Amino acid sequence: MAVPKLSTGYIHIQDWLNHGGDLFNRRYANKEDKISPKTASKLSLKWKFYAGKDISATPAIYDDTIYFPCWNGNIYAVKKDDGKLVWKQNLNELTGLKATGLVMNVNTTVSRSTPTIAGNLLIVGMYGPAIVLGLNRKNGKLVWLTYLYHHPAALITMFGTYYKGLVYV
Repeated sequence: MAVPKLSTGYIHIQDWLNHGGDLFNRRYANKEDKISPKTASKLSLKWKFYAGKDISATPAIYDDTIYFPCWNGNIYAVKKDDGKLVWKQNLNELTGLKATGLVMNVNTTVSRSTPTIAGNLLIVGMYGPAIVLGLNRKNGKLVWLTYLYHHPAALITMFGTYYKGLVYV
């Protein structure tokens, strides 16, 4: 994961609480005013974080922390200012599951979707076998785990939205 900065100063990052950024799925940072076609040529690398495998999900951002899953089966929390690791958790270790092997050469016990911020929780949907986890946002510890469907081929390909105390998947 690489984060750009402007040569004239640092980018302001607003909270990005789920896959669409907000409850309305607008997918744009309406408070961002420093990045534009006029300033794009001034962008430079601020920091980078090597997670070990691909990161395909849009990260969730809350306060000064960026949360994202990786195809190596880990969920990461890193500081937005310098990319330093806050915590990482492995989904196999959190759930006690082994790779399902239903898709050749792919560990399906990963998350490929944006985590959702829900107060003090980070809600994570697993690709397979369709499990939703509630993690403590500050330390990544497992708070709860729910199977959406017990069939071994069940998948979550996109994650949901938190609204008024409920998570919609």
